[in-house]
Amino acid sequence: MKLLWNWLRRKVSDPRELEYGPPWQSKSVLASGLAAGAGALGVVGSSSPLLMGFGGSYLGGFVIGWCVRRFVKAAFVCAGVALLAIGFMKSTGWIAIDWAGVESWVHQTLQSLQSGAEGLKQVLMGYLPSAGAGSAGIFFGFRKK
Repeated sequence: MKLLWNWLRRKVSDPRELEYGPPWQSKSVLASGLAAGAGALGVVGSSSPLLMGFGGSYLGGFVIGWCVRRFVKAAFVCAGVALLAIGFMKSTGWIAIDWAGVESWVHQTLQSLQSGAEGLKQVLMGYLPSAGAGSAGIFFGFRKK
């Protein structure tokens, strides 16, 4: 218990806080996990389903945000490498690019991603009991390094 208390009292400016790590090292994940666990065990009485819903929604949102951040970072690295390779091959004359075709492909891909994001939003709103806690979890999960 003392270890948990010391961990929760740590300052945000602590250099250990800047380390990369899994999402379960975040204080907010620990707090929402405890709330969801207390709700699941029925410790709080009549507020148990509410606590379990809020805690579970925050946890789900946090993990989704954390995974999206990792995916976006990897996608940016891959896109940068691809653009450098295309630029190099174009400058050496190895390839010729049809910019009209590329523009139409990018436009179709962006429309597809937008419709997919709308579908994902509907799925998340259906599965996460608390949209507010899930949205906060996504926001803080995306910010977690």
